[in-house]
Amino acid sequence: MYFFLATLKIAYVLTIPKPIVDEAADEAIKQTAIKQKQRSEDDDTYYKGYILGGLSDTLYDVYEIKYANSTAKELWDDLDNKYKTEDVGNKKFLISKLFDFRMENSKSVITQIHELQIIMNLIISEGHSLDESFQVSTIISKLPLAWKECRKELKQKKDAMTMQELVKYIQVEENSRNLDRLELEENKSSKALVIDHGSSSGTKRKLDGQASASTNRQDKPKKAYSTLTKSNEPPSQIYAIK
Repeated sequence: MYFFLATLKIAYVLTIPKPIVDEAADEAIKQTAIKQKQRSEDDDTYYKGYILGGLSDTLYDVYEIKYANSTAKELWDDLDNKYKTEDVGNKKFLISKLFDFRMENSKSVITQIHELQIIMNLIISEGHSLDESFQVSTIISKLPLAWKECRKELKQKKDAMTMQELVKYIQVEENSRNLDRLELEENKSSKALVIDHGSSSGTKRKLDGQASASTNRQDKPKKAYSTLTKSNEPPSQIYAIK
């Protein structure tokens, strides 16, 4: 905004005080001073109106009343101080967020790298310089605990990596780890299925054996009774005939 108004040659109202008319001066000098003062006041009003016009409706209602009788410089300084303070606070917040960021084992590493890149890009947009080597080393240092060996390997590399190379490396490594995890889970499921099938077969054989033994025990008394009834007469009846 300042540079645009500077091209209109009215930005001077922020740095040059309004001319003072010396009533005791010659008439010609006095008239010149009056014209300069009037022009300065007109430019100041235009500048202040342009600043207010750039505000949101809510802020306009606040500042239009607050600075109705003030100069453009007073309005400009108030807004500049307010938003510079907020800007500094925002930068501090982003930097703190970057250094406090911790990756989790339970989340995708690539997804978390993208979150880190967003924070770093916001810091850059606020005017801070973060070169690529700093960004790469920051991401490597924040890899989760499960990636300890990978982190150590990356730190020991002699050649500097670009961000693109690092992301590609992490992507390949994460895909490989995901495949290994799936394979391990499938093997566990297969072993569990085999054990379960073996247990079921053993139980079935045991139950079949128990059923067979029970059947034999039930058949034996019947066989003995059958043998007894095949005699001509029970002993008591034989004695009775005699």
